[in-house]
Amino acid sequence: MFYNLTPMTPILGLVAALAVPALAQNGYYFVLGSGMPCSIQRIDPLLAPGAVAGHVHSVVGGNAFGPTMDYDTTQRATCSTIRVRADKSNYWMPALYFHARNGSFIRVPEKPDHRIYYKFGTGNNKPDLERVEFPPGFQMISGSANLRHDDGSMGVSGNQLNWVCHDGASNPKATGFPKGFTNCNAYGFAASMRFPSCWNGEAFDKTKPLAHMDFPTNQDGLAGCRSPFNHARFPEIFVEFYLDVRTFNGEYNANDAPWVLAQGDPTGYGFHMDFINGWEKGVLAKAMKTCDIGNTGDPLDSSKCFGAGSLQSNSEADNCRVATSVNEDVGLINPTESDHTGTRGGVLAALPGCNPIQPGPGDAKQQTGCGATTSLNGQAVVRAPPPASTTKAPVQSSAKPSPSETPSTGVTLPAGWTSTGCFTDKVNPRSCGTRSEWWGEPITSSNCVKHCDSIGKPIAGTEYGGQCFCCSKLINSVAAPGKCNFPCVGNSKELCGGSATLSIFKKTGSTKARRGHHHGRSGHGLVAAS
Repeated sequence: MFYNLTPMTPILGLVAALAVPALAQNGYYFVLGSGMPCSIQRIDPLLAPGAVAGHVHSVVGGNAFGPTMDYDTTQRATCSTIRVRADKSNYWMPALYFHARNGSFIRVPEKPDHRIYYKFGTGNNKPDLERVEFPPGFQMISGSANLRHDDGSMGVSGNQLNWVCHDGASNPKATGFPKGFTNCNAYGFAASMRFPSCWNGEAFDKTKPLAHMDFPTNQDGLAGCRSPFNHARFPEIFVEFYLDVRTFNGEYNANDAPWVLAQGDPTGYGFHMDFINGWEKGVLAKAMKTCDIGNTGDPLDSSKCFGAGSLQSNSEADNCRVATSVNEDVGLINPTESDHTGTRGGVLAALPGCNPIQPGPGDAKQQTGCGATTSLNGQAVVRAPPPASTTKAPVQSSAKPSPSETPSTGVTLPAGWTSTGCFTDKVNPRSCGTRSEWWGEPITSSNCVKHCDSIGKPIAGTEYGGQCFCCSKLINSVAAPGKCNFPCVGNSKELCGGSATLSIFKKTGSTKARRGHHHGRSGHGLVAAS
């Protein structure tokens, strides 16, 4: 889900009051909204270039994100989860997991409401003409994955790390994970952090990742930067990272803090963010001189900001994904989660990578030798949509599987429907429609077929254990016997496809498709039918 600023204004006002009061007082800033991540995997081109990273990151921004990046790489992005076309940057942070009482880990789903503030005003609410745009491919980090205590770097003069539970009442918040709540139903669980904006002119060094940047002492140009970090001053980036924890209601009490970051951090102090600049040259510099919309609700494509034609459509941004490079399960089931139903991630026995719980208070140490994959391979066996294929699409198949290839047992089918077996899903575009997802009640093959029958679609397919698709024709798909082996999230006795494979059911005879009901981007149930 993606929003223009107009419908977000009341929410932004609430968040500003709760989390970023200083930021909300300035008019010379704008907010880039991002929906669901373009990638969730163990990739970090800053600290682990060309290799598998130590822990899982949730990434927003351009779809050129990968293990090795520079400015030219960012410019190869064909879409972004951020609507301003000129921003092909990437922003990433550690994924969050729920640590269940039985010891397992369940990925916490993001909310499609991440916000990236660019602030460039003076203390007198004027444009700071000494701010400059980031050099091409500029890289920086805020926070430290290994922290397990407040070391003094997180206060008002530092990165301003803050965790807030928006429960609609006391809205408990803390530098680390807060307690004192049993739900965050009003607007979710959020982490916020700012990046430093004063630069010493040196390049990023992964052995000293924080050494080239410093936080300012005030808002007024280079005068607010300490030497030697007064080489240049950039716009200040402030990020709010929203998570939907409603699916865990009732599984913890007010004295619990059952959350753990992907690097094995149960404190929340180890939250951190990475950034690589992919802004098209000159665009940000121009916008900083005139774009004063703040949270007024004025659109980003106004003439004083980025101009007409500068924004992607919601659909372009919503469908922007990155190729998966690490062959492991990171706990993904429903990667779009665009209907806010709180679909939880898959259950894991351990955090991906070598990340045992390290509660501190001393700094954590990266562990190795646990047997986790260290290979990059471009195709992962995870419960999430794989990237668009770069190989020739398979020929549409009319092959019928043998009875042993039927997708599951115990499936209840409406009259006239039969199980036809397991088939591949090309994913981009979908083999069973391009916008045909249904995220209703917890998915089973039985309720998926029932839903597709109700909207007049003669083909139903389930995938990744928790996805349902309805269509009139299966395209670019071949039989994949034995590959549909994921239990359905709604009933583990049924099978719901697999990794890029569909359990397919068809209605015999011809059926004229009826128009599906579109519930919009903030509703639930059927997203679209095609």
